[in-house]
Amino acid sequence: MTRRLNRRALLKGAALTAGAVALIRGSFAPTSVAAQGDMPAGTVHSFATGGVTFHTYVSPPQAVNVTSHVIELGDQLLVVDATMLPPTAAEVGALIASTGKPVHTAYVSHEHPDHWGGVSTLGDLSFQTLPEIREGLRAEATAGNFPEPASLLNGSDLALGTTEIGGVPVEFWAYDNAEAPKTIVAVLPEQRVAVVQDLVYNGVYFAPGVDRKNWISILESLRDDASFDTLLVGHGLPTTRGELDTAISYVKALDAAWDAAATPDDVVAAMKAAYPAYDGEFLLSLTAEYWDK
Repeated sequence: MTRRLNRRALLKGAALTAGAVALIRGSFAPTSVAAQGDMPAGTVHSFATGGVTFHTYVSPPQAVNVTSHVIELGDQLLVVDATMLPPTAAEVGALIASTGKPVHTAYVSHEHPDHWGGVSTLGDLSFQTLPEIREGLRAEATAGNFPEPASLLNGSDLALGTTEIGGVPVEFWAYDNAEAPKTIVAVLPEQRVAVVQDLVYNGVYFAPGVDRKNWISILESLRDDASFDTLLVGHGLPTTRGELDTAISYVKALDAAWDAAATPDDVVAAMKAAYPAYDGEFLLSLTAEYWDK
């Protein structure tokens, strides 16, 4: 059975501070970075390679380190995901503005609201996605839990395959039934960078996923693909392709813990014991939302 992250589950998360919950419940107008209450600022991590500059915005731990990527390709931008909360999305908007370049393509990588909840905060920026992802998130997006992300719901479909943005080749791939029902991956082959989003988390507990065994197979196929060296992930800092092995081991451990567990709490305890240094305990709490035994 397909399980999806939802706002009610998000609000249950022990890792979300009272300030973060207030932000979810309150006004979704863009919020000054200097006036976030209990929510500290996110961080931006930038590097350049092959004539392209990559900026990864990482939300603070209270927002489970969810990312957005702003990629400078020539005189245009590629933007991946919008984060969830108004303050974090406003910071992404400030990052976009700081480049002084127009957005060629913005897309939402999958249907979970921590990646699209901030779309409306970004104003007129129109987000593309795949039809299956759009339909997967539509009920949640129109239920009144978030400001309706009209530019995403009414946006155009992202075309899979190879295109050029600012003269730079970009390949758009899609994978089914891993952490989410469908996930978009962007690969920049000349720069040897892959934007894998929630196929890989870095130092953050993973959401339980739709089909963990298939997820492992996808990760193994990415590990065996020699076309990229750097990963931009959906939660946490940019990393190297070696993180694919870590992710494979993690999802295997999660699947084994799930099979052995009698209750969701057993899974949570097993993963905390196996990965005690990870952030994002809230994501472990989603185990109960996905539990199907």
